[in-house]
Amino acid sequence: MAILRRIWSVLWGIARKGTWILIGLWFALAVYFTTPVPHWIATSLAILVALLFIVSLRESVQPWQWLQRPFREKRFSTLAGLLFIGYAVHYFGFVTPDPNQNWAIEQSRTPSVRIEGNKVHVGNVRNFTWRSATDFTPGWYEQVYDLDAISSMYYVVAPFPFFEEAAHVFVSFKFSDGKDVAVSVEGRRLQGVPYRLIASMFRQNQLIYVVGDERDVVGLRGAIWKTPVFFYPARTTKERKQAIFVDMMKRAQHLEEHPEFYHLITNNCMNNILYHMRRLGGRPIPHDLAVLLTGLSDRVAFDLGYIDTDLSFEQARQAFRVDPWMQTTTLDEGFAGRLRETLARQVAEVQNQPSSSGRSSGTAR
Repeated sequence: MAILRRIWSVLWGIARKGTWILIGLWFALAVYFTTPVPHWIATSLAILVALLFIVSLRESVQPWQWLQRPFREKRFSTLAGLLFIGYAVHYFGFVTPDPNQNWAIEQSRTPSVRIEGNKVHVGNVRNFTWRSATDFTPGWYEQVYDLDAISSMYYVVAPFPFFEEAAHVFVSFKFSDGKDVAVSVEGRRLQGVPYRLIASMFRQNQLIYVVGDERDVVGLRGAIWKTPVFFYPARTTKERKQAIFVDMMKRAQHLEEHPEFYHLITNNCMNNILYHMRRLGGRPIPHDLAVLLTGLSDRVAFDLGYIDTDLSFEQARQAFRVDPWMQTTTLDEGFAGRLRETLARQVAEVQNQPSSSGRSSGTAR
């Protein structure tokens, strides 16, 4: 029993100190990113916070012992704990989203939505003409989408080139009257400030639903940013496509009136897509690492039968990858039509390969 108690004591000590280190790390980063002072002062404060937590580790004082020992034995950990509590109150209570800021021009307007029966009126539909990442012609317009005309839905995966297990994911809809619209949940950036992974976890970005033409939202990633883009047709019922579209538009309108912070892990593109799908029912979607790592989410969607294909997964990734084609085409008004022609051609080419062997992935509801 003595050995077990010793093992438990060691493990508990590691867990306690590890938790204290994580709290200190979060505190230091929160101070660095959210303190409204010049950069050098924020940096200095963050370093002081980190040093305070490191020094307090030597006291080996557990939180519930703060009132049980003389102050001289716990002064650093007490000071660190009190500062953390005070800053947490400030961070969670007073650092609130302000929609009236100098946003990056492509994210400067939020969609305004009005639903009348089967017609969805959307203002500020984005329709930029991109020639390069810095050379573009801004454009927005109003559009009315007929829910009865929704003919297809697509799940789009754009992996990050430096870490393909992570990706930006979004959805796109095609209508039988020729209209198309992509809906991309993004972290809203300030003008001149690039998207930063760590900063996005500390209330530096706000959540925005970008509603725009495919030639803009899809073309930007494949043709201009030159990131991989997989454009998967979704297998589901027309009623469910309509419900997902309406639910996303309602969420976009809600954010215009009640802004939220974007968070890399807890409130990102994948979280919000899953929010709509789970809220509307249908086949259960697992809560696991493959979903958290958005670059692997297409495999999960394929295994659940949400990708409309009889190809194997490896063949589907080959057939539905469209960024090489986008780098050879123009981002004009005929982009969406040519995109689907390209998909049909690539699917046929993969099916005709000698090693081709199809499979059915079932029916998603």
